Amino acid sequence: MKYENMDSFKEKIKDINTVVIPIGMIEAHGHHCSLATDILIPSKFCEILNKEIGDSIMIAPAVNYGHSWALSPYPGTINVSMEAFSNYVKEIALEFIRNGFKNIVLLNGHGGNASALSPVAEAIANNDGVSVTFHWWIDFKEEILKITEGQGHAGEDETSAVLAIDESLVDMSKATSNNININGRILFKDFGKLIYKDALSGDATKATKEKGEQIYTSVSKRMIEIIKDIQSKNY
Repeated sequence: MKYENMDSFKEKIKDINTVVIPIGMIEAHGHHCSLATDILIPSKFCEILNKEIGDSIMIAPAVNYGHSWALSPYPGTINVSMEAFSNYVKEIALEFIRNGFKNIVLLNGHGGNASALSPVAEAIANNDGVSVTFHWWIDFKEEILKITEGQGHAGEDETSAVLAIDESLVDMSKATSNNININGRILFKDFGKLIYKDALSGDATKATKEKGEQIYTSVSKRMIEIIKDIQSKNY
């Protein structure tokens, strides 16, 4: 069930204790992919979840802006500070708890959001909620690498996922590859310009619509298994 399309709120949610919040980012994704890639993908997963188990979950409106320090040098990236982003998502999550939801699923589509969502998950738990966080490309890496040769920012997996949504959102004639890497967790000024050359990592040229469709099928199946398991427990 989609939150924004709902009426008779109290009546509708009396049998629903789980809300899924898609969380994304507006940022550069190579020269070939949409600035909204990190919103489009979690929103697509939510469409699938709504179709498959929509009678037992609530799909919340998306959080469209996030934290992207590394990609901030590139035009089009709208970078919100980690503190502001984390606090904002926390307030949203706690409001869902106040409105009667127990299980809060944070369905994240952007790597820069990951650290900022950890204190959000803790706040949910500290306020008698149950937090489930999905970083789809990390938590389901094993499933994805059975489909693609590699992963990356605007790389093979992300580009394939956008192609599966709408091929017009990707210009494959501009797809490139970037295999630059550094050893260890090192940060320096303009880090993103080096590591994410042309706002890209991995090999986007290997992306296909079919791979994207397979990613959605495989990963959404695992998400549903986890959500159902959480719903069956009394944490």
